[in-house]
Amino acid sequence: MNQQTQTNTSTGNMKYIITESKLDMLMTRYLNSWVDSKKIIEFDRFIVLEDPYGEPENEVSMEYDGEDGRLWVRQELFSLLVDLFGKGENETLEFIGKFFEYKFGVEVKKVE
Repeated sequence: MNQQTQTNTSTGNMKYIITESKLDMLMTRYLNSWVDSKKIIEFDRFIVLEDPYGEPENEVSMEYDGEDGRLWVRQELFSLLVDLFGKGENETLEFIGKFFEYKFGVEVKKVE
């Protein structure tokens, strides 16, 4: 069964029906573009995505620890994805984890 999400535009009362698979595709494209704009550092069992132009105390946007499978995501990115794509918080965390697994070929056990 193909699930659908209904989204209202902010400019009026027009409504668009977007399938869940289309929404997932849009989120994947967005995250691919986002990752491409980051500095990726891999050392030991860690993968760190940094904002190359960020403040030193705020430059890490995502950090994966291969020792325990934990993926940390900066709150600002997480909130942006929830607001932009309208998925629930748990659904968004799960999506980020699956995206990261596919993108980097690792196993994500927990997203926080």
